[in-house]
Amino acid sequence: MTPELMIKACSFYTGHLVKTHFCTWRDITHKNENVALADKMNRAVTCYDFRLQKSVFHHWHSYMEDQKEKLKNMVLRIQRIIYCHKLTIILTKWRNKARCKNKKKEDELMSKHELQLKKWRNRLLLKGASAEKSNFPEQSSSEVCLVDETLECDISQLPERAILQIFFYLSLKDVLICGQVNHAWMLMTQLSSLWNAIDFSTVKHAIPDKYIVSTLQRWHLNVLRLNFRGCLLRPKTFRSASHCRNLQELNVSDCPTFTDESMRHISEGCPGVLYLNLSNTTITNRTMRLLPRHFHNLQNLSLAYCRRFTDKGLQYLNLGNGCHKLIYLDLSGCTQITDSVMEMLSAKCHYLHILDISGCVLLTDQILDDLQIGCKQLRILRMQYCTNISKNAAERMSSKVQQQEYNSNDPPRWFRYDREGNPLTQPENITSSKGHLELTVEKSTYSSEEEAV
Repeated sequence: MTPELMIKACSFYTGHLVKTHFCTWRDITHKNENVALADKMNRAVTCYDFRLQKSVFHHWHSYMEDQKEKLKNMVLRIQRIIYCHKLTIILTKWRNKARCKNKKKEDELMSKHELQLKKWRNRLLLKGASAEKSNFPEQSSSEVCLVDETLECDISQLPERAILQIFFYLSLKDVLICGQVNHAWMLMTQLSSLWNAIDFSTVKHAIPDKYIVSTLQRWHLNVLRLNFRGCLLRPKTFRSASHCRNLQELNVSDCPTFTDESMRHISEGCPGVLYLNLSNTTITNRTMRLLPRHFHNLQNLSLAYCRRFTDKGLQYLNLGNGCHKLIYLDLSGCTQITDSVMEMLSAKCHYLHILDISGCVLLTDQILDDLQIGCKQLRILRMQYCTNISKNAAERMSSKVQQQEYNSNDPPRWFRYDREGNPLTQPENITSSKGHLELTVEKSTYSSEEEAV
């Protein structure tokens, strides 16, 4: 064997040995990597499953908590309903029992008074007959009997509802006179429900301002309606009406001393006014600015013959919350208003049912088009003595309303202005009250189909 062959044999053997061991090592290494990778995959799957279960459990737990809360609220609500129902039953039974007891008491009192009245009449007849027989001079039997039976026919023993019904038929002057009869009658005239509506116009020449102020201060929580029509009072007296926080209706028409300052105090103290009559007063734009600021629920407003406010003052009704709930608006005799302000007013007063523009000589046919667009609920429209509104426009408008009054004649002399709105310089035989005027207002022949039906 030569050295060359020996070297080749050793080289071959070494290479074969290296190749064999390297392949074995490589296979072992790959096998270990596959095992590690499989182990990692198993752990990853386990971790993913755990997280998924945790998320599902979290959602389930939240859902169950919500259901428990809803169930708890439902139980509380049912308990509250049952409690309210029990209270309703108890109050109903108590009210019925109280009503029965009160009715029984009233029936007993009424029967007692009927019996007393029957006895009184019988005694009256007997005494009348005896008086005729004995021929007493000039003294009637009724007077004698009234003196004897005063204590037996005491109306102060009647139920309060019956007493109120009796006194509601009396004027304020008569109520005051009744309060001076005796102590029992004075207590009857001091029932709070009797002073819900006070009409000072019937006693405007008999009662001083001092008594009006004291009356309003005493019954300020009960007064709902006040009527000062035609009263010539001091501004301080009008200011006392601001104490009536629950006031709903106020009439100060034909009051020459009623000013913007008086209206400011009333508007600040009585924000719940629903009906306001300012006709024929001296109010200006200051009062018109106060109306939308304080009277948000105003439904009836009368500004008839108030000629000191301008178009700008009437525009104030649309500011802020404004008087957008107006149902009735009277602008008759306001010769200063024009079509532009009525266009703005009709765009806001969507609930207007009754509108009176009689004597507004500056208004033209344009206002009727604006009313058709803005005031869809308009039912009654009065346009007496509107000289610039044509007959054709009035005929077209008559189909949109239920009742319409229209004529284009010149304003009567008691309006105190001509057909162009200029004041009359020498009025003749002009009276201040409409009640003494011979004015015949005829309904327009332009009635809607709805009215014809």
